[in-house]
Amino acid sequence: MNKDKKFRKGILVYLLIVLLFPIVITDDYYQSVGVIIGLHAIVTIGLCLVMGLAGQISLGQAAFWGLGAYTSAVLTTKYGVPPALGLVAAALVPGFFSYLLARAIAGLQGYYLAMATLAFGYIVQIGIKEWEPVTGGANGIIGIPSIAFFGQSEMGMYYLVWGFVTLVLLFSLNILNSRVGRAYRAIHKSEIAATSMGIDVREFKLSAFVVSGMFAGISGGLYAHYIGILDPQPFGMHESIVFITMVVVGGMTSIWGALVGTVIIELISEGLVAASHVIPGLKGDIDTIVFGAILVLIVMFMPEGLVPRIRAAYLKYQVKKSEYPQQKKEGKTVA
Repeated sequence: MNKDKKFRKGILVYLLIVLLFPIVITDDYYQSVGVIIGLHAIVTIGLCLVMGLAGQISLGQAAFWGLGAYTSAVLTTKYGVPPALGLVAAALVPGFFSYLLARAIAGLQGYYLAMATLAFGYIVQIGIKEWEPVTGGANGIIGIPSIAFFGQSEMGMYYLVWGFVTLVLLFSLNILNSRVGRAYRAIHKSEIAATSMGIDVREFKLSAFVVSGMFAGISGGLYAHYIGILDPQPFGMHESIVFITMVVVGGMTSIWGALVGTVIIELISEGLVAASHVIPGLKGDIDTIVFGAILVLIVMFMPEGLVPRIRAAYLKYQVKKSEYPQQKKEGKTVA
């Protein structure tokens, strides 16, 4: 099967699963889990572009998510802006801040880059807490208007969110197979070698950060209109680590891996929350320990992530399968 045929088959299977899920699973709770998975998937796909393809460490992705959420929330609640325009601003504002951040840290690498993005995340979260006249401070913002889509039902929001996931996914897969994607991979392997090949490393790294920031902002805007109330708590370091865990588990170099990792970690999170209601002494924040353990185990024993590992095993099986008739024939000839 050629590459294009495999790609079309993968997209078809993905669309069938996305379209049929809320029709088969009609319970509002499970549909809401599907909405949250979709929101997080938009962020992790963008994070995959920055970390997996361009090889840049970002520990502040939740900050862009929060900037998008608060931008749309403030505009719609305080200035009466329609939610659709709020979502546009939710993409542009984090994109602008990611541009400024990328410009400022363009010369940093490794631990210094990680610390700079970590510091940015803290600055944004503290800014949200302290800028009380605009963000509501620790009390947050309430009464954020929901987006009317198929009657404001869970199913309507599910299809809206996954429509965005699909657009982001197709856009990212297109980047992956384009000249830009090849430049990202070259930068990931060696910035010196990429520069010697004529690649403008600074500009490509900047574009990866901006696209990733805009994806996170769109997700944040949708999150704000879905939840209807915001406070600074979900936009801190913990959430950034969860996003990274999702990408690492699925496979940092795979767009599909980011999606699969998001589904796995989100289902584990929901399972832990359910278990905390049943098992005495098990608190909901046990997920921090579990996700940390998963991250360590994946890095130690499967650094390439689940999807690349499964893909490699499948290709190995296909090669063995194609060689088997020839080996069998040769075996008969020898006998």
